Amino acid sequence: MPLSDGEVISGYTIARLLGSGGMGEVYLAKHPRLPRYDALKVLSASVCADHEYRERFHREADIAATLWHPHIVQVHDRGEFDGRLWISMDHVEGTDAAALLADRYPDGMPPDLVIRIVTAVGEALDYAHQRGLLHRDVKPANILIADPETEHERIMLADFGIARRVGEVSTLTGTNMTVGTVAYSAPEQLTADERIDGRADQYALAATAFQLLTGAPPFRHSNPAIVISRHLTAQPPSISTHRPELSSLGTAFDKALAKSPSDRFDRCVDFARALAARTAATSPGVALDPDATMFAAAPPTGPRHAKLAAAPKPRRRLALAGAGLVLVALAVAAVVVLAQYERREGRGEAARSTTSTTPTAAPQSAPAGVTLPVIVVGADCATLGAAGVTEGGDPAYCARLSSSGASLWSLYPGEIAHPTATSAAAPGAPAADTPVLVCMQQTGRSQVDCHNDILQENNDPGANDTAVPG
Repeated sequence: MPLSDGEVISGYTIARLLGSGGMGEVYLAKHPRLPRYDALKVLSASVCADHEYRERFHREADIAATLWHPHIVQVHDRGEFDGRLWISMDHVEGTDAAALLADRYPDGMPPDLVIRIVTAVGEALDYAHQRGLLHRDVKPANILIADPETEHERIMLADFGIARRVGEVSTLTGTNMTVGTVAYSAPEQLTADERIDGRADQYALAATAFQLLTGAPPFRHSNPAIVISRHLTAQPPSISTHRPELSSLGTAFDKALAKSPSDRFDRCVDFARALAARTAATSPGVALDPDATMFAAAPPTGPRHAKLAAAPKPRRRLALAGAGLVLVALAVAAVVVLAQYERREGRGEAARSTTSTTPTAAPQSAPAGVTLPVIVVGADCATLGAAGVTEGGDPAYCARLSSSGASLWSLYPGEIAHPTATSAAAPGAPAADTPVLVCMQQTGRSQVDCHNDILQENNDPGANDTAVPG
């Protein structure tokens, strides 16, 4: 049951509830002695009833209290009151990245803002990793932003409450077998690999960056088993599917989201720099000063706490409650569940297996009054990156064929891998050239249909260009 305003817990006077989650509630609380307000995280009674978790909480709160960094929310104290554990930390006036994304940028944040966020969090994580600590729950909701997109902007990583020593293998059971939010968890974290290190946090940071840029995490589904299985076995979707103008960032995401930790960047800030460099190549105004990515030893400027004389006005804040916990056994069953799901729900997956990405969302609508041409997948196109739509209404792009450099219409932006024949030709069917194979493998249509439609489109360009609203 939530605490009431004015209630006192271990000397802290509750001002109001800031947020809640599966692990408990977070309150704005008046410090017992100092003229300031802290964020007071009070764990739920059900969590506190776990003796093993209580031991872990005390141990990890002590670890978190050793961290000081301008991009990490400072932990001050911990304790117990009426059987409930609590931990106090800095109260940061502002919002969090998840709320900012939902409120202002549902289709994805500007790249320069995301790079600032990823750089700040990457520096914080590398600092913790150098001291032998992992975060294990990096996600948009755990990134606080004070005064976003102003000269006073401050970005801080919160909730190191589930941090642990690098190399330490949790022997706890039940709800503590796997910690972190499934949508951002690295494969080795989901399988409780004893070799887990800071590169697991890097994977979560990359998944977070992907969501901040596109509006959705790399793998999304209502069934957590499906999400886990995709983390373990599926290639990450291409960011260009969601935002074609950011296709240059694909290689950075591919590396940071690699299944094997050894294939990722050495440090989190290296991933941030890779994003900045590739963004600067296409948008010079977003260039990042390399010196800005180095850890600054000087303390942050400005007040660290709200003054007691005037309680903060109600604004949107981060709920610091811990993330839901996932059983390792779920990861074992996930592959089977995914296979069953894709057999039921998949459409044309076999035909698309040779492509490197799977479109998960339609592109943004064209401006009012703009129409898109109706195209034939595999037919010639003139301008790389141009948008179109298939007769069935699927978004299409003018893409480059890797083997020849030819420009063809494709369901996927960027580069098309050279296709291979997947089945024997029907009797009397014409020879299947490369464009026909592209059409067959991306659409699942027959060789004859693809050949005839491509031939007609190439011989009579625009024949199928019925105006379709964007």
